[in-house]
Amino acid sequence: MINQMRSVAFLMALLAAALVLACGDDPVKPPVACSSCSQNLTHKTDVLSNIEYAYNRQQTNVYDALLDDAFTFFYTEGDVGGGTVVQWGRDVESSATAGLLGAASSIDLDITWEDGVTWIEVPAGAETWYSTTVFYHFLFKIGDTIYIPNSGAKAEFTVRNTGTDEKPHWMLVEFTDLGGPSLVSVLERTSTSSTSWGKVKALYR
Repeated sequence: MINQMRSVAFLMALLAAALVLACGDDPVKPPVACSSCSQNLTHKTDVLSNIEYAYNRQQTNVYDALLDDAFTFFYTEGDVGGGTVVQWGRDVESSATAGLLGAASSIDLDITWEDGVTWIEVPAGAETWYSTTVFYHFLFKIGDTIYIPNSGAKAEFTVRNTGTDEKPHWMLVEFTDLGGPSLVSVLERTSTSSTSWGKVKALYR
């Protein structure tokens, strides 16, 4: 009888412990990659991820937070000329991107970084910046026009660590739109315009 009572008491203690665990704080879990979340910029690729997030969620503040004070945007060579500037700085990039994100009724941006990218060291005075070139694709629906890039469009992104080696914080310092091999507008024939990322942004600078 005593042994039976001890067994019952032991089972009740186990049940009580299980209930405490179930009702207490969640155990610590490792971070899970989340393509629909903004990242904390502790990795270089977080910059690329947050560009996608900012555009697809049309969150101007997220994009603006990526831009280094020394940020420069460079056009693809195919867009330079005819009054188009060769480059612009942070303020213009911020306002042009805000205009684009605000004007578009639909945005789908994809930067091909998820399968891994190669970062190249870029000497920058006492610092070392890092640059990578990746393919991109977008679909911007603005009014009755849908803007897409030519097949094979690329961009070069350069990042710098504004934090420390122990606590890195990567920001976008240069963005060079390399475009596609042949930028030909078909706007006259259809409601779809094949263009470059930079040219769409330039509509709002």
